[in-house]
Amino acid sequence: MNWETIRVLWTHELRMLLRDRRTVVIAVILPLAIMPVMLYAMKVMNERRARTLEETLYKYAVTGARAENVRALIARGKRAVAEAGADASEEMRKFRFEEVRVADPMASLGAKEIHFYLEGLTPEQSDALPPPAKPETGEKAAAKDTPEKKSVLSDPVRLPGVPVIQIHFQGDQDKSTAGRSRMRELLGEARRAARDQLFRERGFAGKPAAIFKADDTSIASAGQVAGSWIGRFLTMFLVMFLLSGGSVVAMDIIAGEKERGSLETLLTTAVRRGEIVAAKQLAILTVGLLIMLINVANILVYVTFKVIPLPKDFVLEAPPKTIVTLLVLFLPLAAVIAAVLLMISAYAKSYKEAQLYFFPVYLLSLVPPLAAVIPGVSLRSAIAVVPIANVSVAVREVMVGKFDWPMIIVVFVTMTAAAAWTVSRSARLLSNERLITSSESDAADLAGGPALFPRHVLRWYGVLGAILFAVALNVPALASFRPQLFFNELVLFTLAPLLMIWRYRLGFREALALRPFRPAVWLAVLLMIPSVYLVGVGVFRLADFVVPVPRQMLEQFSKDLLPKDMPPWQLFFFISVLPGICEEIAFRGTLLYGLHRRLRPAALVVTVGIIFGLFHVTLFRIIPTGFIGMVLTAVALLTGSVFPGMLVHAGNNALALWLGMKGESPAELAWWAHVAAAAVLAAAFWVLYKARTPYPNLRGKGTGQFG
Repeated sequence: MNWETIRVLWTHELRMLLRDRRTVVIAVILPLAIMPVMLYAMKVMNERRARTLEETLYKYAVTGARAENVRALIARGKRAVAEAGADASEEMRKFRFEEVRVADPMASLGAKEIHFYLEGLTPEQSDALPPPAKPETGEKAAAKDTPEKKSVLSDPVRLPGVPVIQIHFQGDQDKSTAGRSRMRELLGEARRAARDQLFRERGFAGKPAAIFKADDTSIASAGQVAGSWIGRFLTMFLVMFLLSGGSVVAMDIIAGEKERGSLETLLTTAVRRGEIVAAKQLAILTVGLLIMLINVANILVYVTFKVIPLPKDFVLEAPPKTIVTLLVLFLPLAAVIAAVLLMISAYAKSYKEAQLYFFPVYLLSLVPPLAAVIPGVSLRSAIAVVPIANVSVAVREVMVGKFDWPMIIVVFVTMTAAAAWTVSRSARLLSNERLITSSESDAADLAGGPALFPRHVLRWYGVLGAILFAVALNVPALASFRPQLFFNELVLFTLAPLLMIWRYRLGFREALALRPFRPAVWLAVLLMIPSVYLVGVGVFRLADFVVPVPRQMLEQFSKDLLPKDMPPWQLFFFISVLPGICEEIAFRGTLLYGLHRRLRPAALVVTVGIIFGLFHVTLFRIIPTGFIGMVLTAVALLTGSVFPGMLVHAGNNALALWLGMKGESPAELAWWAHVAAAAVLAAAFWVLYKARTPYPNLRGKGTGQFG
């Protein structure tokens, strides 16, 4: 490899980039100009919001059998705050409220005539309430505070006969939420004042609050606390900056040259393909790092001028050893991202197509860095050999001053190997003549319809994934169980595939694999339903060694998944039947049909399975559901039909639901049970292979894999 040639090509790429004023403006000048404006606007909006909440006169109503007792408590709380004076919080001293008499408090709350209302319950009514959930603390509690519709002012453990005050409010309204929080605090002051009065009436001489003072001391320094917080997100922000910055040049560096015809001219010269790839990767890496440094410098300037306020005790410690270690970890990571961007540009037929491919890759690339956010994930685990995720965990530990050198070396070697592999793959792409010219793209564009669908199918599913992230998980109307399930299953996984079939004029039966299957397949399905479930649980337990999942997270997920007020037949329909039909239509129907001529069977099984797992969003579900997706894809390829996969899918979900309702936990089984289930699964596949009717027109058919 001639390094002088690489230097010349690299310099040429940077000069061409600088001559493109549009790119320079979008990539450099606009971030410099827009970022401070956005940050300053956010600061002004937050200050205005705080001032508005502070100046609001909160209107409330009181109802219930013990309404007069509630009013007395509010008056006592008001006196307690006045007596406390400067010892009371600033929010409570400035809390202004007014009772409004209304006929229907619930209707008035919905009409925004009042901000909240209090309901005083009798002891009998209080005893009839369902037991409150265990209180949560930290970030999880803060995240759950907004969507609640009511709050119960009571101790975590309420004695029988103790009356309860319910505060009803609108969780999606700032003023309603703030008023509820301050009224809750006011009633707490009233309760403390009543307690102190009882002590005084019984002859207690001093103030109860002065008996003892609880204090805590952290043995971690302020720098370690700040480093722990920054370390969780530093890798993710670095990946975001490298992807967004490097994409500026990567989209044009090959895909754009294909459109202009200059790439073919370059490849006809005496310059080697490896040298071209190295120069283009260096150009992507240079621009990505430069834009990242500009953004970091921007943030430092904003912090210096207090455009971005920092916590009072925030101290960032970055000794030379930490900086050097971070650079060593980030350099191979940057090389991997540059190679991935180059592969996107090389694979795309045009600049526009490269942009379409970039978005789903961008979303997927943000998943591995989240490993640093998961509690309990240590660098001394299998995570050390998972690319990108290992860097995020290592960075988190380095930022708190923990230098586990053997594992840091393992991370560096793993990332270097990943960088070498991605670089070699990008060089191999430039050796593929089909990807250098646009003749195949032109033929597909001219043919249109079914010929175009294989090239566009991943774009469709990238958009569906983006909708799932952006809409289904963030729209309040879709937050509950039924609406979200209906949206996901019927809109995303049923209507969207039907739209694809209509848009590209596909054959309905062929695109959805609506074909009959042989009777022997029924035996395989019966064997697969329990075995797939148990093997899937075993895969989850193995994955738990790599990415440990807190037990509390699993318990909360089970509570959210199984609404207690839903009849069993509805649960089985919504969790078993509906996903079994709709998800198979989407993944073993149109997705499999769109990719079956582009990938060989083994790659097809892995690809469809991974995409299926990613659509289940929750991090700890991706690996086991990805495995199940691979099994279902293999079933579809061996039978040529979507129906056996529907039966296995629905049966697997039904078995999991039934065991969950019975309180059984297969995760506690001995390992030999999972091994036995794997043997049964292998027997089921043997039955399928003997009775196979392979998926039609598979790529590479005749290799003996499924033929």
